[in-house]
Amino acid sequence: MTRVEIDVVIVGAGACGSLAAKELADAGFSVIILEAGKRFDYLPNTEANGSKIIWSEPRKYLGAHGVVPKAGVGVGGGTLAWLGVMPRFHRNDFQTYSTEGVGSDWPIGYDDLRSHYGKIEHEFGVAGECGPFSPEPYKLPMPPHRMNWHAQVLARGARKLGAQPFAPPIAINSVPYNGRPACTYCGWCASGCQNGSKATASGTYLPKAEEKGARVVSEAFVYHIDYNAAKSRVSGIRYLDSNNQEHKIEARAVILSAHAFETPRLLLLSANAHFPNGLANSSGLVGKYLMSHPTWQVFGTFDEPINAFKGMQMGHVMVQDYYQPSPQNGYARGFILLSYMMTPVTYANLSGSFHGADFKDFLHDYPNTAAWWAHAEGLPDANNTVTLDPEIKDARGLSAARVSYSWGDNDIKLAAAARDKAAEMMSASGARKVRVGLNYGAHAMGTCRMGHDPKSSVVNQFCQTHDIANLFICDTSVFVTGSGVNPTLTAMAITSRATSHLNSEARKGNL
Repeated sequence: MTRVEIDVVIVGAGACGSLAAKELADAGFSVIILEAGKRFDYLPNTEANGSKIIWSEPRKYLGAHGVVPKAGVGVGGGTLAWLGVMPRFHRNDFQTYSTEGVGSDWPIGYDDLRSHYGKIEHEFGVAGECGPFSPEPYKLPMPPHRMNWHAQVLARGARKLGAQPFAPPIAINSVPYNGRPACTYCGWCASGCQNGSKATASGTYLPKAEEKGARVVSEAFVYHIDYNAAKSRVSGIRYLDSNNQEHKIEARAVILSAHAFETPRLLLLSANAHFPNGLANSSGLVGKYLMSHPTWQVFGTFDEPINAFKGMQMGHVMVQDYYQPSPQNGYARGFILLSYMMTPVTYANLSGSFHGADFKDFLHDYPNTAAWWAHAEGLPDANNTVTLDPEIKDARGLSAARVSYSWGDNDIKLAAAARDKAAEMMSASGARKVRVGLNYGAHAMGTCRMGHDPKSSVVNQFCQTHDIANLFICDTSVFVTGSGVNPTLTAMAITSRATSHLNSEARKGNL
């Protein structure tokens, strides 16, 4: 076994892990980032290449609704395959229990993240408008993308219903920015980005971290976190390389940024005599309160060609008019609508229950089809969990994640309202046929929730585990509620705040 000593080891080279690496390397820490997937130098525009950057190792999925959110893999993590939409959370997203009596309140609020939001938007590179319903007016570093014809068709239906469509914040260059070119609108966002106009962890923060001495190790599967009971501290991690050879890294601090599925799995795999139910799990909440966004795909077929594949896959237009909660709705929280037209195989997969002649017609209608992504907030539920499966093992012989998830009554009502509004808008846009496609879950969040009380949460407001002072969790695992918008920007803002705290505590000798 090889042994290495370092200040900070980070598990996961995605949006949060790369940001933490860059900020800590800037502060003078020695840093190693470990990534389970490969390092891709180039990803040509094919759907087959898109599958290479999505996590495909075994998992067991249970529950009434078969919720299977995607997760990225490779140096760059989920940003390799993501579609770049980066809105800020609204103020009351952090206070759902106080404002509506559902979910739980976060120990932090919008004002705690404001400066981090702005910094990341400028460092990562975000184009767009803050929108008419933003938590406050703010300016993004790049102008919005022009609405393609797909977005213009969707926007006309939205306006007919009195909504206010706008070009949302999206981390894809509308103009050359930070040494990266403007988007060419090739439409292959989910297969990587051939020309680098889409912001990825591997194209932004990681190179800067490496310039400051941080080291990225790919194809390094972390399977155990070492714990020193005498000091009540973690002492490092163990990982297996692509040849299944074991390595050990000793570190002053460990940051987990491995996704809301793999982060709790690693903590559970790291159980020991002091933490028999999983590392940092005295609360018993590691792996609990898994959340996702209940989502419907709604398609409209038009007489004229829409050619929605010409442009960014998602985010040329957004509607947030139905995001603000109202007691008149008959459900809590709210939803957004986003333009989303995918490449052909994904288009077929998101068709839902279509079959036979109707499915053939649907495929034939691809050039004439527009699509809304109706995206709602799923509320936290302790019965939605990530645990270790007692039977299924991965190729290394490690217990796979067992994901159990069912939508709650409010989730179902809210998602149905989003679906129906998208269908209504599609008809208002002039679609000759409206089809409702797949109902699925987007974005995994919440399995190591944040809070003040160690008995009811896993980490504190700075993403520091209550049980172990030098173990941090910086990804969507720490989310208390999921909001109704895309989570990446907020996860990164929380990470930036956490690394500032880690830096401060380390300087004081508290780690």
